[in-house]
Amino acid sequence: MLKISQYDTVTLFYMGRSVLGFLLYPVHAFGVGGTLIDTGTNRSGPEFLSALQKGKVSRVINTHHHEDHVGNNADVQAMFGAPIFAHALALPYLEDPKRNALRLYQRIVWDWPKPCRGTEIGSSVDGGDYHFDVFHTPGHTDDHLCLYEPRRRWLFTGDLFCGTNFIYLRRDENYLQILATLKKLSALKVETIFCSLKGAVPNGREALLKKIARMEQLRDDVLMLGEKGLPPDKIREKVLGKDDTWRWITQGHYSKQNTVDSILHAKRPDQIR
Repeated sequence: MLKISQYDTVTLFYMGRSVLGFLLYPVHAFGVGGTLIDTGTNRSGPEFLSALQKGKVSRVINTHHHEDHVGNNADVQAMFGAPIFAHALALPYLEDPKRNALRLYQRIVWDWPKPCRGTEIGSSVDGGDYHFDVFHTPGHTDDHLCLYEPRRRWLFTGDLFCGTNFIYLRRDENYLQILATLKKLSALKVETIFCSLKGAVPNGREALLKKIARMEQLRDDVLMLGEKGLPPDKIREKVLGKDDTWRWITQGHYSKQNTVDSILHAKRPDQIR
């Protein structure tokens, strides 16, 4: 499934795999002039590539290496001969996507992309009428990038922002690192966030500050209960409620408990011993 919309001069490509009319884990890619920010999931590849044929892609910038953000890299590169820019840590995953071990739900929803050639991104990218400052923004992944267009005050956040609430965490994410990275970004003058999950988010800096405040409150609540001696599962029940079907569907890869565990241990849940 693919839906295309426009926000100012940014084209939003909203895509995902549809099963029995239910859209599974949709994602956005963004077109800005000749720059394509992420290429979405290959489950929507034919529709996406057909839509791109109407224009020109001069370059691709990947916010990170996850399969729902680089899924059509190889086909876009073959179609347009466009270079693909990403953080240096992402390049091995672009060349060999199966370095990224996918769980069953990830294979069903996205599957592995085709291999492609990437180039290490610099501190900025000029794309005709647009200029992007590049920020290394770890937390969701070590290779995560955000892009800032200073004249328009646009911030492209990949999977770092994802709305003002924070409930679930992947086992390979770091809650406190995400929080620290968001706080750095909040110093920017942001009018609009372009988020892989939410699409175009107006009043961007206010949205960042709201998310930061909620994350800080959740952090403080979890740490306070931990200091009182409550075990992690009881803390989760108090601050976030029962874990739900996401934990079951993802076999614990994506859950409320991961959020609490990451806060308590100040690291990724998969690094906790």
